Amino acid sequence: MRRREFITLFGLLTLGGAAALWRNLWRPRLDAHIAETVKVVTDLMFPGDGLPGAAELGIHNRIITMTNLQPLMTDGVAWLDGNAVSRGAPNFLALNEVGKLAAIEEAFVSKDLGARQFVQTIRFYAGLDYYSEPVIKASFSYTGPPQPDGFADFQNPPK
Repeated sequence: MRRREFITLFGLLTLGGAAALWRNLWRPRLDAHIAETVKVVTDLMFPGDGLPGAAELGIHNRIITMTNLQPLMTDGVAWLDGNAVSRGAPNFLALNEVGKLAAIEEAFVSKDLGARQFVQTIRFYAGLDYYSEPVIKASFSYTGPPQPDGFADFQNPPK
C-alpha cells in the first residue's frame, strides 16, 4: 500500500468515525416532550370526527420511530415551542386547542423551512398511515379504485 492510499484510507475512516459520533452523540435525541408534541400535532391534523383519531390509532408512534425524521421533529417542535412562547405560553403543549391550531397553521405558511417541512412531513406520513388503517378505510362506502369501471357512479356500468 502506498503512502497516499494509506493517508486517503485513514482520512476517510476518520471522517466516517466523526460522522458517527456526530450522529450518535451531538445530535439532540427525541425526548418525551417531542414525542408528546408530535402526538398532539397528528391528533389535531387527523381528529377522527366520529372515527378514531390519529392519536387513538397510534399513528404518532409510527412517525416517531422514523429515525430519518428525528432531526426534523426536533427542529419543528423547537419552532412550535418558540411560537408558543411568543403567544405567552411556556411551550406548544401549554396552548389551548385554538392556539395549537393557529401555531400549526402559521407553521404551514412560515418562512422557516424547518417548520414548514415539519408540518408538511407530519401531515404526509400521518395521512398516509391514518387512511391506510382498516378501521378508517372501512368507513368509506367504496374503497376500490375508480378506474377502469368509472368514477363516482361506480354502481352503474360505464357510459
